[in-house]
Amino acid sequence: MSNETAFNLGHTKLAAKQWLSSDPDALPALMLHGWLDNAASFSHLAPYLPNYHLTALDLSGHGLSEHRPDGCFYHLWDYALDVISVLKAAPQPSWLIGHSMGGAVAMLVAALAPDKVRGLIVLDSMGPATATADQRVTTMQRAMQKMLKKRSGRFSRYPSQEDLIHARMHGFTELSYAAAKPLVERGSTVINGEWVWRADYKLSFPSPFRMDEASVEAFIQSIKCPTLALVANQGIFSQQQKLIEKRAKTFPWIKLKRLSGNHHFHLEPDTAAYIAEEIHRFIDQN
Repeated sequence: MSNETAFNLGHTKLAAKQWLSSDPDALPALMLHGWLDNAASFSHLAPYLPNYHLTALDLSGHGLSEHRPDGCFYHLWDYALDVISVLKAAPQPSWLIGHSMGGAVAMLVAALAPDKVRGLIVLDSMGPATATADQRVTTMQRAMQKMLKKRSGRFSRYPSQEDLIHARMHGFTELSYAAAKPLVERGSTVINGEWVWRADYKLSFPSPFRMDEASVEAFIQSIKCPTLALVANQGIFSQQQKLIEKRAKTFPWIKLKRLSGNHHFHLEPDTAAYIAEEIHRFIDQN
């Protein structure tokens, strides 16, 4: 059974879902979703992990959380600041479980606040996307042009929530109906009789700045806690085996495992159970 909570960080307010164990001494785990998802990304995984106090954040601009002000981008290090702020307020270190973009954020947090991170689990994520030096000017130009238009952008509108669910099923990555439904239920609202995403439209802007590979490796090398990387065989890294192996070798302490499933294998009902088994086994061993 989940409940709603929120974190007032001063500079922003984040919403979250919690699944609390009946054991008051259960280990805490903070869960971070992917780009344009929300805390409901863990709604099928959490029931299989009843031995932990689970908190799934809506990252800024997503789900029920506040949006960044006009003129502000959504950088990975901004998310990292938010997550570290939440962790600093907790009485004990937490496990981090991050999917996709949330996995990249979790890696940065593990490197930047090692005293607050007990262990790291990343789901179909091997760290931040990168750019070469010669790509940065063009990429930043595109991002600035979007921001400087100063018009209120909008996602597409749909006549019903059911239509929005079907649209999400065929988005950037394919999802089953059962996986798309909780994301849409948490992440959508009605405006003038039409269904729209709650997410900040600025999330669709290109990232103005990406680290280079050497910078990403420097962060990974600074992660000292036990790390589990579960990579989906039909996920976004299915054609990037060299990158997976290269980054895995950079971690001081990692267990890498490839599993059947799509990019949202933790959210799909037919694969969530064995993802939970891997997580439970790893935490118990560490």
